[in-house]
Amino acid sequence: MKTPARPRKRRFLRSGKQALMSIMGEENFYRARIYANIHVEQRGKEMLFIHQMGKVGSTTISASLRAAGVRQKMAVYQTHFLSEEGIAFRRELALEGYGGWDNLTPKGKKGHIRGQMLHDKLRHMRAHGERCKVITLVRDPIATNVSGYFHKNEWWPEDVRQAVKDNRPDMLEALRADFAVSYPHQVPLTWFDMEIKPMFGIDVFAEPFPREKGYHVYHGDFADLLLIKLERLNDVAGEAFSTFLDLPAFKLVRTNVAEDKWYAPAYDAFKGWLELPDTYLDEQYNSAYSRHFYTLSEIDTFRRKWAATREAARP
Repeated sequence: MKTPARPRKRRFLRSGKQALMSIMGEENFYRARIYANIHVEQRGKEMLFIHQMGKVGSTTISASLRAAGVRQKMAVYQTHFLSEEGIAFRRELALEGYGGWDNLTPKGKKGHIRGQMLHDKLRHMRAHGERCKVITLVRDPIATNVSGYFHKNEWWPEDVRQAVKDNRPDMLEALRADFAVSYPHQVPLTWFDMEIKPMFGIDVFAEPFPREKGYHVYHGDFADLLLIKLERLNDVAGEAFSTFLDLPAFKLVRTNVAEDKWYAPAYDAFKGWLELPDTYLDEQYNSAYSRHFYTLSEIDTFRRKWAATREAARP
C-alpha cells in the first residue's frame, strides 16, 4: 500500500527544515524565515499594526480584519512589544516564566525574534519618511491583569496549576497568592509610554480622550492611530473602522476568549470571588491611564466590582 502523497511531502519538508536548522542554527533559521515572511507579506502594501498590551482584544480585531478582507491590501501584524524597552521586558518575563531561552516554545522564540525584526523595520521606515497605521485598545486595568494572569497559566507554579486542575478547595487562595506576587501589575499603566510614544511618535495623553464616545483617531508624523475602549467595542466598532480604514461593512468576529479555555471555570470563579485591597485599587484607578480613558462613573463601577464582598461566592 502506497503512502499518501501529502504525508510524504510533510515528512520531506520537516526533514528539510531540521537539516537547515542544524546547519544554520535554530535562531538564524527562524530569523531567515521571519525576514522572508515579512518581505512576502508586505510586497509594497501599507503596514497595519494591531499593537496593544495583552488581553485587550487583539486576536478578535485581527480575526475581524481578516474576515473583512483587509489583508488583501494591507500587511497586518499583531504585536504587543516592539520598543527596545518592551522587547527586553517581554524577554525577561518569558525567560523567567520558562526558566531559560532553551525552554521557550518555538512559537515563543519566533515571537521574540519577529518583534526585534519588526522594531528594526519600523525604525527604517520612520527614517525614510514612510508611514503606517496602528490599532490599539484600552481596558479596565485590573480586568486586563486578571485575564493576562490566566492567559499565562503555563507560568504558574506547578502546585497552583494542579490545584486548578483538581478544583481543590484551596484553589482560589492559591491563585490569589500567586497573582499578587508574580504578575507584572504595572503593564497597563506604563504600556503606552513604553510602546506607542517611542515607536510611533504619538503621546495619547497629550490631548483629551473622548471618554463617552469610546474611540479616537490620532495623527502623528509617522503613524495614524485608532484607539478604542474595549468596554465600548461592540457599540463603536462599525463607526470606528469605517472612519479609520474605510470598512463600512466591518463586523466583529469573536475569538480567543477565556470562556473557551481549559481554565474557564476557575477564571469565572476567581473573578467573582477576588477581593482586592484599597491600596491596589488606588494604584490602578488613580493612575493617569485610568483617569485619562475612563469617566469617574466607569472607574467607580470598576472599583465596586473588585472591592465588593462576595461571601456567598466563597468556597
